[in-house]
Amino acid sequence: MGFNAPLPEGPSLTVSGFLAQLPDDIRVIHDAGDQPLRWVEPSDLDDPTPYLLDHELLLTSGLPLRRQGTEAVDADAFVRRLVAAEVSALGFGLEPYFSEVPAGLVEACSRQGLTLWEIPPTLPFAAIGLTFSRLLESESARMLRDVADMSRQLLRSVLGERPEQDLLTALSRRVGARLELYGARGQLRFTAGTWKGHGAESEAAAVADALEATLAGSGARVEHRGTESGEVVSFPLRSGRASGRTSEATLGALVLVVPRPLAPTEHSIVTTAVGLLEVLARQRTAGDLSPSQLAAALLLGAEGLPDQIAERLLAESVGGPRRAPVRVVVGARPDWKAESAPAARPGGLDILPEVLQWRRLWDTKLVIHEGGHLVALTRVHPSAESFAAAEKAGYVVAVSPGAQVAAAGAGTYSDLRDQALSVLPRALDERRSISAEEVAPSFAALLPPEAGKLLARELLAPLTELSAPRGELLLRVLRAWLEANGSWDASASTLGLHRNSVRRHIGAVSELLGRDLNDAGVRAELWMALRFL
Repeated sequence: MGFNAPLPEGPSLTVSGFLAQLPDDIRVIHDAGDQPLRWVEPSDLDDPTPYLLDHELLLTSGLPLRRQGTEAVDADAFVRRLVAAEVSALGFGLEPYFSEVPAGLVEACSRQGLTLWEIPPTLPFAAIGLTFSRLLESESARMLRDVADMSRQLLRSVLGERPEQDLLTALSRRVGARLELYGARGQLRFTAGTWKGHGAESEAAAVADALEATLAGSGARVEHRGTESGEVVSFPLRSGRASGRTSEATLGALVLVVPRPLAPTEHSIVTTAVGLLEVLARQRTAGDLSPSQLAAALLLGAEGLPDQIAERLLAESVGGPRRAPVRVVVGARPDWKAESAPAARPGGLDILPEVLQWRRLWDTKLVIHEGGHLVALTRVHPSAESFAAAEKAGYVVAVSPGAQVAAAGAGTYSDLRDQALSVLPRALDERRSISAEEVAPSFAALLPPEAGKLLARELLAPLTELSAPRGELLLRVLRAWLEANGSWDASASTLGLHRNSVRRHIGAVSELLGRDLNDAGVRAELWMALRFL
């Protein structure tokens, strides 16, 4: 019968709302009540239902009903198929086949409850489709404006005196739901909204079950539970990116009790609210953060942060020329190891001196401590002087490429942080500050040095575990041979050995490793391992 997909949200996308946008000479022969409308489809097939979505306006010139004899299509069966496919209305075009709507079709639509329009010959089906496309486009723009306006309202709530309660109240009014905010141990912290459906016991049981599953799990997930008169949806509040072998913790949950499934726009707004609540939960569990640290967390983690708010936060908090690109600087002490760093340092007093020091170093208020390292958004150019100042303060830093504020979109600063983090292990390994723009992209850079060394030792263990003279010779021959792209003469010249000796040593390496060195993939893997060893 066609497939199901979410309807576009909005009260104007209905049969009556669409009719109001069309010329007045369309005649409603039978009105079966207003229905949602998602698309307009012209078709003269005997059975168009396999190609239809639900809630479409079907336009036909009546060709299937014009045929004679055994090929004639029964109007009652035709309408029955359309009703079963959840067609919202049928538009019957006059001419070239009919001068009026067939009486049998009128009776069938009236009997089976399908709205029927008479389309005059002066109104092409293409014009009807074009009008609907324009209406749909304007509706989509309205939805985007709605999301942007609500996001700004939620952000204003977060920056107020009662951020969590005000955010829940604003969200409850927008989505028409009862909201409950829980802590990590399942304690109810805040509520908003008063909607209650039938079967309070069933509803309470659904909330308890969804909450238990949310707090017991990990990672990104949403729990859904049906009730007698609606649905319970539970979103986890996550601690942020996992570090090393430490899994992402759940800091609480936002539970919605709604009378119907969330529409796409509502789901987008709720997702934004969940992101803001996560930032507040991290703030609460890590200690009191200043407003500038909260602003930094929003810029680095909120996918739906409106551009105007991002520009304002940067303008008020980051020094330097306004046209200078914004970069993300990630820094750590030389003895810091990613796999052993906690997801967040407890308390807040012990990191305050470091945060203040980084503000001075990078001329910015947007500094945050996360995962054992410091992160700053700055306009300071990554020069030798700035690197020297950071290293004098005891830090090795990695700096992202720059991004112009006017061109930055949602997630830009999070991406910049990821680029800086990708080169931080190399900076720590070499004990020198690095700009990501100076590092050529490579697969080797994706692997932290310690992990690369571990894999290299494991792969080359049959050679490194040999007695020193023998093992060192074979490793030296292997490296020279790979550097020469497998050329026996070139590698022999580099090593000062006869080419037959090189052949014999490479044969021994292949046998000890149990790998076919004629395979280009094996040679590439060994070459990368030698770089880490």
